[in-house]
This record gives sequence, structure tokens and C-alpha cells, in this order.
Amino acid sequence: MDQKLEHIYEESKTIGSLKEYIVKEKRTVKDLLHDLNLDDKYFAILVDGKKARLDTEIAQGQSIVVLPRIAGG
Repeated sequence: MDQKLEHIYEESKTIGSLKEYIVKEKRTVKDLLHDLNLDDKYFAILVDGKKARLDTEIAQGQSIVVLPRIAGG
């Protein structure tokens, strides 16, 4: 990971984990997923509780949630 993100917290849960980062430079959701080595087709992103597009810009202090997409059959 490059210096555009600073990892500050991690907690393992029974299902998944919680990780917290500080974004150090202007980033889009697409940039953030790339920085975290995540493929956008497998994750949904919430910015301040609202669904975000890949071109959504992330500002200082915003809350970002990365959720796995669930498929059923």
C-alpha cells in the first residue's frame, strides 16, 4: 500500500473485520478500492451512509464503508 492511506486501526470479528484508515490525499472511491487491492465488482461502497459511485470524491472526515456484494440463487 502506498502512502496515500494510513492504517490506524484493525479489529477482527467473527464474520469479517473492521479496519480504519486515514485518507491523506484527495481520492475517489475507485482510487480507494485500488489502494486496498479490492475489485469494485465485488464490493458496494457507502460514503456517509449513502451508496457511492466509483467517481465519488472522498473528503477529509467522511465515513467510508466497504461491503461485500451478496448474491443468492
